Amino acid sequence: MDTLKAIENLAKKAQEEKTPAFDVAERVLLRIRTEEEGSFGFVAFDVFASLSAVAASVVAYFSIGVLRSLTSPLMQFITPLQEVRLW
Repeated sequence: MDTLKAIENLAKKAQEEKTPAFDVAERVLLRIRTEEEGSFGFVAFDVFASLSAVAASVVAYFSIGVLRSLTSPLMQFITPLQEVRLW
């Protein structure tokens, strides 16, 4: 019971405390303005992402062509055996 009373007293004290009030709007606006000026990094990232997407498309195009030419991946192992005569 003493523990509950102590917790209730702490809760009442916490409710009675006043939160400090301060204005951060000017600092936030200043930070947003400075980040907009330094947006060169995003342009470089966009160029890199675009080149990566083009490279991935080229690899996918050639991969699909190779995949279509293979009937079965195991055929590469069976093909030499078809030429060998057993008798």
